[in-house]
Amino acid sequence: MIWVVLSALSIVGVRLLPPVYRAEAVVLVDSQKIPENFVSPTVSGDVTGRLALISQSIMTSSRLLNIIDTFHLYRNERKHLTQEALLQKMHEDISVNFEKSWTGGQVQAFRLAYEGQDAKTVAEVTNRLAGLYVEENARTREDQSEDTVDFLRRQLQQARESLDEQEQKVAKFKEEHNGSLPEQQSSLLGTLSSLSVELQGVQASIDRAQENELSLKAALSAAESSATSLKASLQQEAKGSMVTDSGLVLKPKSEALDDQLRALRLRYTPDYPEVQTLERQRTEAKREESEQSIAAESDGPASAGRAAATDKASTIVSPELIQTKERITTIGVQLEVVKHQRDSLEKQRAQLVAAIADCQARINTLPLTEQKMVALKRNYEESANNYNSLLQKKLAAGVATDMERSQKSERFTVIDPARIPQTPVKPKRPLLAIAGSLAGLAIGLVIGFWLELRKHTFLGEWELPPGTAILGRVPPISMADSQLTPVVNVSAIAFACVAPIHALLSAWVSNKA
Repeated sequence: MIWVVLSALSIVGVRLLPPVYRAEAVVLVDSQKIPENFVSPTVSGDVTGRLALISQSIMTSSRLLNIIDTFHLYRNERKHLTQEALLQKMHEDISVNFEKSWTGGQVQAFRLAYEGQDAKTVAEVTNRLAGLYVEENARTREDQSEDTVDFLRRQLQQARESLDEQEQKVAKFKEEHNGSLPEQQSSLLGTLSSLSVELQGVQASIDRAQENELSLKAALSAAESSATSLKASLQQEAKGSMVTDSGLVLKPKSEALDDQLRALRLRYTPDYPEVQTLERQRTEAKREESEQSIAAESDGPASAGRAAATDKASTIVSPELIQTKERITTIGVQLEVVKHQRDSLEKQRAQLVAAIADCQARINTLPLTEQKMVALKRNYEESANNYNSLLQKKLAAGVATDMERSQKSERFTVIDPARIPQTPVKPKRPLLAIAGSLAGLAIGLVIGFWLELRKHTFLGEWELPPGTAILGRVPPISMADSQLTPVVNVSAIAFACVAPIHALLSAWVSNKA
């Protein structure tokens, strides 16, 4: 009786338990559509780790409370549970299971499930959660790509500033050391060689100018000696005539005409008109000279002055002396030109020597300049390589960001949305009913054994249901010794436990038959 009552109570209790439905959605981890050889993604890492981060973002209190309010979940529980307890219960009702590939062990998909008491609401909540996973994954990847681009943009700006600074240092160094840079070594050597050759040419020109100056000085000295000798000889020939520095010989007019007449007679006959003219002029000149000499003796100083004036009129020119004077003048001019040329060459030589010294000094400083230039170039190349690397990474990150925005990268796709479940997953009513019945049976047996033990009686076969097969009979045993009582009681108890079960099994088999 106890067993029947308890079994009925357990069945009624199981029937009164609320059903729990489970809806499940399958989300595929879709791989990148564009080969990674062409576009490298900026979002990397294990899908499992990224799913854990996305789950933490989705399972926030604000989002879960929004879902609870939207779908009116846990209406009964809200009456006696706190907000933290509701959130904890929803966390327990949500489950995520990963499905890995059997080849590479990578996560290819995951199952998102939610349990609740209303079948339709459970499906809607599951689809909502799946959509949140898809949206959160796309947003997270896009944000991470944009953050990468922003970071690379800032780094690129800093690299550009550093590169500009290095360029300015190199430009300033080249400006300050222009003419003594390592790449100008061949030019400096060529300049030094040409300056040396030019210096040799100038030195040769100076030597020639000095030789010309010496020769001109010698020629001038010889010409001046010759002019002095000619002047002395003319004075000897003139005998009283005065010879000027310019080669003019002052002698009587008649004597001058005699000289000219003798020269003409050497070339012409006496009948030549010019010869006859000169003869008449000579005769008149002699007559005038005789008259002047007589007048000079009678008149004194005044006549002497007129005679002197007349003598000046009879001036003749010495061609050799004039040529010598002209030669002296020409040699003097040439000597001045040579001196000026030599001075100019000396200045040019000094300039060449200074230029050679400066060029040699520049060549001597080339090793130190080259060392400084190497350090500057090394810093510049490092900055340039860093800038170019960041530029390439920024361009690649920009392309990857465009790929993320166009949904061509790795993404989550709901391939099997949650459907309204038809049967609840909990509770398992048949199992619970059987468990309750067995528990009632066990309790009834225990109570029955306890009552029988208290009465010191056992069941007889007359109390068994009709048709029950008798397996054996225990004959009456006299209990002479009280110490055997526990053994007899144990045997009786064991038989009493087995007999009802055997009777039930026999009845069930007969019914089936």
